[in-house]
Amino acid sequence: MVEAITNGTTARLDQLQGLPAGAVLAVERDQRAPMAAAYREFLSLIGGGAGRFMQGTDVYHPRILGLGTAARELLEENESSFRFEATDRVFSMHQGYQFEFMRGTGPDPEVWSYSEGDHTDVPVPSCSSFTDWLRATAEREIPVWKHHAGTVREETNADGSVTWHW
Repeated sequence: MVEAITNGTTARLDQLQGLPAGAVLAVERDQRAPMAAAYREFLSLIGGGAGRFMQGTDVYHPRILGLGTAARELLEENESSFRFEATDRVFSMHQGYQFEFMRGTGPDPEVWSYSEGDHTDVPVPSCSSFTDWLRATAEREIPVWKHHAGTVREETNADGSVTWHW
């Protein structure tokens, strides 16, 4: 999947920011759930960012720290009856109203999704594995970035962060 997103439009090879072992360990310790091998690989390859890929979603370090707590707070705020299991690890949150988490202990666990106001306010299974979720996300985003390639300007700020101008 990393190769697919490094098409020069969604991301360039020089924009891939893998996390060092210490940062991966910080992510692992942030939630009590076990860390799946597929997710660990994602973090080591692009856990710090990957160009335009998944911009606007908290899926990269350091913004992923605290997502488990934020997801619990969102569920409580919406008076959801859902409770996380010990193996659930939140890995993505979008704009504070939706999140994804892995459920299970295998090397590539299934992914569940929650979106405020959907499915009677409980998460639902959405992909059979983290890898399938990542593939589906890439397949959804790559054509969008190709379409907008000529209209989006990227500006690197003094602190190294990137601002997108539409």
